[in-house]
Amino acid sequence: MDPLRHYSSSQSVKDTSFEVEDVYEDDELTLQQSNSFAQAEVFPLQEQQRTVSPLSPDDNKVAVDKKAPHRSSSPTHRLRLSLNERQLRAVTFPLQSQLQILAGPGTGKTKTLISRVIFLLSQGVHPSNIIVTTFTVKAANEMRERIAAMVGPSVASRLVLGTFHSIARRYLIKYGYLIGLPTGFQIADETDALHFIQSVMKEVDPESDKNDCRHARNAISNMKSRAIQPSSLSALEYTTQEMMQVYSLYQDKLAEANFLDFDDLLLKCMELLRTNPLVVSNIQAVLVDEFQDTNVVQYQLMKLFATRRSNITIVGDPDQSIYAFRAAESTNLMRMRQDFQDTSVVSLEENYRSSGHILNAALAVIQQDTERIQKTVLPNHDEGHMPVFFPARNPYIEARHIVKEIQRLIDFSCGMLKPHDFAILVRSARLTRPIESELAKAGIDYRIVGGFRFWEREEIKLLVNYLVVVKSRRSPALLDIINSPRRGIGSVMQAALLSHANAYQVPIWDAIQRAIDGQVRVNAKVRASSSERSGGYVGCSMGKRDGFEGAYSIFLCYST
Repeated sequence: MDPLRHYSSSQSVKDTSFEVEDVYEDDELTLQQSNSFAQAEVFPLQEQQRTVSPLSPDDNKVAVDKKAPHRSSSPTHRLRLSLNERQLRAVTFPLQSQLQILAGPGTGKTKTLISRVIFLLSQGVHPSNIIVTTFTVKAANEMRERIAAMVGPSVASRLVLGTFHSIARRYLIKYGYLIGLPTGFQIADETDALHFIQSVMKEVDPESDKNDCRHARNAISNMKSRAIQPSSLSALEYTTQEMMQVYSLYQDKLAEANFLDFDDLLLKCMELLRTNPLVVSNIQAVLVDEFQDTNVVQYQLMKLFATRRSNITIVGDPDQSIYAFRAAESTNLMRMRQDFQDTSVVSLEENYRSSGHILNAALAVIQQDTERIQKTVLPNHDEGHMPVFFPARNPYIEARHIVKEIQRLIDFSCGMLKPHDFAILVRSARLTRPIESELAKAGIDYRIVGGFRFWEREEIKLLVNYLVVVKSRRSPALLDIINSPRRGIGSVMQAALLSHANAYQVPIWDAIQRAIDGQVRVNAKVRASSSERSGGYVGCSMGKRDGFEGAYSIFLCYST
């Protein structure tokens, strides 16, 4: 009897985070005829694997669907013509092998990974037997689109392609019952997880605040990323006994509500594959992008996905490992070489993005790390202009230098260069203020990419409104700050104050003072709170507890 027939794959799964967002479009999921990963009959437990017949050496073409774009030559032929020598070696590496592709920035790693998928398809590997993991859903969608452009959407949609979280979720939806996972489980996003943590923290430490809850959430996530369970004694190396109690209670709360958080998706999938390896017995190839950013659990999942054939291709660059704070392990590269003694390494050395001088400067910095895996990056472009290092004594001198240099280059080019031809990169958005100020003084138009201008940021507008009210109590800006941070003065109370002010033709400030004196009907708690703050005080204390993550942790001002 087929065990899958008693399990529904149409569960209601809460999926509100980009980390576990489905990489398939809704209409693709409903068209199960064109998505073999969603069809029960192609799963390995039924021993009905479908394969694509290997193509003859004389006809080295990928099996494409009828919707594939028409081309004058096969996808693999076009790929061969577009790859350099090292990329071609990596793409056509023999099956049933372990391969590490070390790819620096601008060396065409995504193109190489996609080409490797196309090559595997051309060798007769069915798309539903290929797992490709990416770091983000955006990367997964882009990769699927590029593959679909070459082999058609029907073939591309059959690939098991997505983040580790989305792939783990799919297996749990289909096979979770094998490890006792209740049907209809929901996924706790960061907001849900913090709510569970807060309820637990109030039990363990009634004096805890939001910062304590965030700290506990991060600590638990780090332990889960290392596959550390609440009952594990080794966990005490990373945290305290009290935190272990919070961890244990948190897991109990999740289980009671039938929730899994992001880390649980990976841990439960790892449990599933360890106890039921047949679930992935159809997998013929596993490809992992951004391998330097994988953690311990993700590495173990990669090995479990490849249990049967150990055909693994990873792409990564240890020099770009920046997620150690999320428990990423760049040492997974060396761990893979130890676990798979026959691992081969191909380094992509040609950089198609930067000039020679830029590359040499970057290498001069990164090569100071004596423990890094040595690799070379060669420029495909000419040497270009020498980069300039300007040591400024403070951010304001630095900002003036940047703006003067932009003005100099615009003048030198006789106006051929425009402001939109320049880009200014900063380490953090909070560092843009001096630069924005100098650009404004010089009359140079600019825009902030991926954020707000300094004076448009919520915390800055709030502080400015406080200063405006300090200068003039009659300013309408008072309404913008009256309940920021929250003082219990909601919309009903604000409406009552505004109505009184309009009726008696007095400023809102006077209406507030009358409310304190009892002339306006207000909540007793609000009146008491306002009375304590009377005497000319107008101010606020803003920090992370109020949702402001900037540099302005506390701000106080007094009216005179």
